[in-house]
Amino acid sequence: MARRAPTIPDSELEVLSVIWELKSGTVRELLDELKKRGRTWSYATVATLLDRLERKQFVSSNRDQLAYVYKALIPIDDVRHRRLSSVIEKLFENDPLELMLHLVKTYRMKPDEVEKLKEALEKGVRKRTRSTTAS
Repeated sequence: MARRAPTIPDSELEVLSVIWELKSGTVRELLDELKKRGRTWSYATVATLLDRLERKQFVSSNRDQLAYVYKALIPIDDVRHRRLSSVIEKLFENDPLELMLHLVKTYRMKPDEVEKLKEALEKGVRKRTRSTTAS
């Protein structure tokens, strides 16, 4: 049986988001940025979240200096894919079209955003058509 990929709870995702933004940071630097964003976590809480992320191999730490420096090992697009796949599976019966329709119906889009969406859809259709005709 295939081992299931580790999940990223919202609290760990917040810490990871700060690392992506800053590129790397110590617990203190990450805590300071989280406080700017309204989080009132303690130093120990951030250190615990980083420890969990490191055990899951989502971040690594450079322990050459007194204060460990953490950096992300997983790109943001991988996390987006994991989280969206879970939402599609759990809320949209494994149908990504239903998610897209829900988003289009629920959120107002500016005309330039609609054009970007159309271009992406056309590009995706062309790409899929090429890959199926090559088979």
